[in-house]
Amino acid sequence: MKKFLTVLFFLVVGTCLQAAQIGSWKVYLSYHNATKSVAVGKTIYTVANGDLFSYDTEDTEVRTYDNLGVLNDVDIVNIGYSQEAKKIILIYSNSNIDLLDADDNVQNLSALKDKSVMGKEISNMYIYGSMAYLSTGFGLIEVDMKEGIFRNTYRLGLDAKGVAVNDEKIYLATTSGLYVCSRAENMQDKTNWTKHQESTDWSQLQFFGDQLLGVRANNLFVIDTQVGNTIEKIYDESISFLRETNGMLFWGNASAICYTSNLPGYTTIKEDNTWSDVTCQGGVYWVSDQYKGLQGYKINDNQMQVTVPSIAPNSPVRNLSYRLNWAGNRLLVAGGINTTDAIYNKPTAMYMEDDEWTNFEEMTEIPEKYKKIKLANTTDLVQDPADPSRHFASLHRNGLFEYKDGKFVKFYNKDNSPLRSILPASQYYMNYVSCSGLKYDADGNLWMLCSQLDTVVRVMRPSGKWEALYYKSIRQASLCDNILFHSSGLVFVNCRHYVAKGLFCFDTNGTFANQKDDRDTIYQEVINQDETVYSPDEFYGFCEDLDGRVWFGTNLGLFVIDDPTTVFEKNFRFTQVKVNRNDGSGLADYLLSGLPVTCIAVDGANRKWVGTLTNGVFLISADGQETIHHFTTADSPLLSDAIQDIAVNPITGEVAIGTEKGLCSYMSDAIGAVEELDKGNVLVYPNPVRSDYTGPIAITGMTMDAEVKILSSSGQLVWSGVSSGGLVTWNGCNMRGNRVASGIYHVVANDNAGNKAIVTRIVIIK
Repeated sequence: MKKFLTVLFFLVVGTCLQAAQIGSWKVYLSYHNATKSVAVGKTIYTVANGDLFSYDTEDTEVRTYDNLGVLNDVDIVNIGYSQEAKKIILIYSNSNIDLLDADDNVQNLSALKDKSVMGKEISNMYIYGSMAYLSTGFGLIEVDMKEGIFRNTYRLGLDAKGVAVNDEKIYLATTSGLYVCSRAENMQDKTNWTKHQESTDWSQLQFFGDQLLGVRANNLFVIDTQVGNTIEKIYDESISFLRETNGMLFWGNASAICYTSNLPGYTTIKEDNTWSDVTCQGGVYWVSDQYKGLQGYKINDNQMQVTVPSIAPNSPVRNLSYRLNWAGNRLLVAGGINTTDAIYNKPTAMYMEDDEWTNFEEMTEIPEKYKKIKLANTTDLVQDPADPSRHFASLHRNGLFEYKDGKFVKFYNKDNSPLRSILPASQYYMNYVSCSGLKYDADGNLWMLCSQLDTVVRVMRPSGKWEALYYKSIRQASLCDNILFHSSGLVFVNCRHYVAKGLFCFDTNGTFANQKDDRDTIYQEVINQDETVYSPDEFYGFCEDLDGRVWFGTNLGLFVIDDPTTVFEKNFRFTQVKVNRNDGSGLADYLLSGLPVTCIAVDGANRKWVGTLTNGVFLISADGQETIHHFTTADSPLLSDAIQDIAVNPITGEVAIGTEKGLCSYMSDAIGAVEELDKGNVLVYPNPVRSDYTGPIAITGMTMDAEVKILSSSGQLVWSGVSSGGLVTWNGCNMRGNRVASGIYHVVANDNAGNKAIVTRIVIIK
């Protein structure tokens, strides 16, 4: 059986090496929640969760777009199309702009994004001819979509929220009122802009024929273009969208759709819906139907009938990736928590396996007594080690969810479990049942962290029996969401911030049901080996490396516990790794000192992948002395420099990176090492190496830090290196940097004990 599992392991590794080249990136963007679309010929381009996909209405092909291929950024907030320019304009949340044509040629206009100027955020857009007019916090920008240039910038000192254009005039809705300027005038001169209407809360403007429409306080009005203060409400219910398409005007809300070809008359269809936009193509009204995806409708007898059902590419349901866990080759993703509670992230639990996504269903049939529940903020997702089809998700203020095959099974709360509410007497008690972090131990016990309660640590045994572990020092801790089971038997918990903040450690002595023999301690200050004292405001993630050391991050930097078994000693000190400057001064600097370190993960070579709050990702050598990589949005496909979590797949080396804007991954050159060299376990990819291949040649099945040599068929040394964990890569060049000739090359490896073996051979074809 052991031999079979070993062979299976290396077959999986070999398959993954073929699927992704070392050093390559992937992005896992969400294409659910369709919000806006444009029709270009036979193709519908749709923005969903800030990402772009297209649907060919003739051959039904669905294509996705991302920043690895065609596009130059992520997080699209608006889309428009100019028939005259035959280009799509994409507006990103950071004010970057892409112009895209039907052949996937893209032109990036980044000047606005790159400027350090107040008010550069683009609030709205209006396409007129080949021009795109963009309302901003300082006025108006005119983009020539045909030429691909910024044509004019109007710095008017007006905070603009909407714009509309016709042949004669431009109307600008601002926080100071509705302004108008003749296009024949010098629009750079603010004195040529006159206040047309006093209202300051217009959010959208739209011409429909000769009529100027406006949305104000979510109601729809006609604005008299001749008499400034005259407006007429034509729809007195709140609307969520307004769109003109193919000579028809559509607007609506969650309970009605209205349409007309000639105001003031219109038709109302009363029905529940989630429309957020509509565009017409080929007699079909293509609706951005939020989480129903892109859908095709036709109007028959004043009824909207679905003719093309939900189109939503397989992808994460949302661009949320707060907590990542690998279970074999399955990546578990918990959407996240907003720690300010000002914004609630929708419950999001999902996993990716073989590039296919399973999005767990939400609890839809809510019992009557829980009608006031507000489900939100999934903080963790774990897989039952005894049953891969069974998962548990923690919700920061809603307790524990159980799933089977991605289907909701059970909701654990204060009414049916030992979980407790922070506000037990409140009628909204079900919104305060804390469960903030999950982890299975080696015995199959499910541990959970319950913030802001007397008892923070609870355990559910495989039998279903519950245990409670009370520790006074973390009583009422504000937010605990990370657990680490150390190889020594110690348990570490982060108390992130505010009440009882710090790094907490306890020892159950192997009997967590009996707390009389427990030891515990909490470090709210960090004193390093040089007696420097730090008082972090945030205690983030941690990990155990292959040498048993614990690395943990705070808002003040990265710290190490060299020997965790000494944490209970009176004069215990943390370590800050010192990196030599190597400038002849003999001085050194603390590693990543002052950088907010949010998460750390260890790869098969004992290197540390360090995520930061504002500076992207660092790959640090095993001893911390070398920065091997530093990835940011400026020099890599990283989606955001705000990193939430990192998880390394020890089988394949894929490094999953959860960011503020979604999930991406990097294929590293390190996997788990084997205990001893065995020719039968060694795989090479690609092999043979053909003339058109220029990437790294991967050799797996190595012991830790194996010395590897490449020899020619005559026995001459061609190249030598050291493995990263169980993998070594060769660039196909000799030691002079020249590409080797065609032929057969032998791989010779020495393990740590000095044992030598000819492991395999590589065929080079030129």
